[in-house]
Amino acid sequence: MKHVFITSNFGPIRLDFDGESLLRVTQVSRKGASDIIDPDLLNPVIQCINGERDGLGIPVRFEGTPFQIKVWEAMRQIPPGEVLSYSELAKRAGNMRATRAVASACGHNPCAIVVPCHRVVRRDHGLGGFFWGLNVKKTLLTREGIRINADGYIV
Repeated sequence: MKHVFITSNFGPIRLDFDGESLLRVTQVSRKGASDIIDPDLLNPVIQCINGERDGLGIPVRFEGTPFQIKVWEAMRQIPPGEVLSYSELAKRAGNMRATRAVASACGHNPCAIVVPCHRVVRRDHGLGGFFWGLNVKKTLLTREGIRINADGYIV
């Protein structure tokens, strides 16, 4: 596994690669030494984190349960500027009654931002949760053109 440390609007981030795919995106407290990664793999990930492109098309290798992987793959299909509720995502992942499992999969998403779990919200259009904090979720959604009111609901 190779690691690259970058500086982002969300602080230092470590990107883990297996040489062909992205494995993890992690917030860290400080940057470390980076390995050399093919720029054709690295640059699109950095552009996605910076909001310059979508994560679709970036090779990602998921490690999780079969249901988590279905959820993460379904999340990748949510276009920028759109949101889905946890229950809508559960339906797309093949189990309309698995709303809590979808929320759990969102919380365990190893490739946040690239795999856009920030685009998954509560049915009432409240933001729900986000592992990196609601301020980061709000920032990600607003940079995609989604309006959020002072109470934390999408308008």
